[in-house]
Amino acid sequence: MHTHSKIVLYMIVGAAVLLGVVLPGCATTGPSTTPVPIPQPMVTPSAQSIEQIIMCGTLESEGNFEIFKINADGTGLVNLTDNPGRDMLPALSPDQRKIAFTSDRDGKPQVYSMDSDGSDVIRLTGDDGDKANMRYSPYLSWSPDGKWIAFTATINDQPDIFIVRPDGKGLTNLTDNPAVDTLFYWSPDGRRLLFNSNREGSPRIYVMNADGSAVKGLSSGAGEDIPAGWSPDGKQILFYSYRDGISDVYLMNADGSEPTNLSNNPASDSNPAFSPDGKQIAFRSNRDGHWQLYVMNRDGSGQKNISNSSADDNWFWWSPDGTRIYVASTAGQDQQNRTWSAAIVNVDGTGQKSFVVGSNINWSR
Repeated sequence: MHTHSKIVLYMIVGAAVLLGVVLPGCATTGPSTTPVPIPQPMVTPSAQSIEQIIMCGTLESEGNFEIFKINADGTGLVNLTDNPGRDMLPALSPDQRKIAFTSDRDGKPQVYSMDSDGSDVIRLTGDDGDKANMRYSPYLSWSPDGKWIAFTATINDQPDIFIVRPDGKGLTNLTDNPAVDTLFYWSPDGRRLLFNSNREGSPRIYVMNADGSAVKGLSSGAGEDIPAGWSPDGKQILFYSYRDGISDVYLMNADGSEPTNLSNNPASDSNPAFSPDGKQIAFRSNRDGHWQLYVMNRDGSGQKNISNSSADDNWFWWSPDGTRIYVASTAGQDQQNRTWSAAIVNVDGTGQKSFVVGSNINWSR
């Protein structure tokens, strides 16, 4: 691990496209042509003294995928991995002591963990010599108690959901189904996993116990239903759906009952996410002509554009206290020459501040 005296970090274009949904992550395309300047690094304070952000990105000088830590005020950039391999998809453990990530440093993509300062790197998944074309994607997620790491793995073009212990033990295929099973979310109590599957035709929302048992479908009807997570109290499920011909943001009870269209707009509304306290929902919408970041109350009222930029807002992440949102955006029509930018904005739309461009944002408290 080392700091760099002067570097430029680029946005990494989003990773996997599964079931027609673009998922946030580090991708395989080249860096943007427009660099984002980084402040001179400082000695990084402890996570207890200042908020920090863990992110994925690549250096201008090296063009390599790495995992970085940076203070939420834009200072103190540190390269945690500093490895010739492609280190991507960081996920911070609930106690903030460990980071799970994927890397091909040993020849092909595997799941690893390291201490939050970049030390004590261990590989959690094996060689899978008997499993052809094993690929780990598109993201990793710790169970709320920190005892398991969930991820999707594709074997012979078959995506399934797996879990493994932080020490590499207990690797288990939870879904083990010929369908495409992906897009998972731990319930707040860690007892269940919400996921997306096309096992009955169109992509639907399912839930299962954390050991893979008791799989139950929660949605039905025409159009795709894409899960987006649980409410913080675990009583409701947020998702977006094409059941009305265009994507809208919905909320339903945890048992699948009473689905309610919250955004209810003729434009496309997608990729919703609850605020940490569950009182607000952020989402993307193209109702103003291009993709922008919006926030609304939990009941769908008070919908407001908080980014108001000329670029397309692609991904976003809430701060732990729910007062700010990190948003990554692109401008330009050419796939190879789009300009990436990032900002942190207050939830009311004020105080927008340019920030280092990265992906798979993890905020420390």
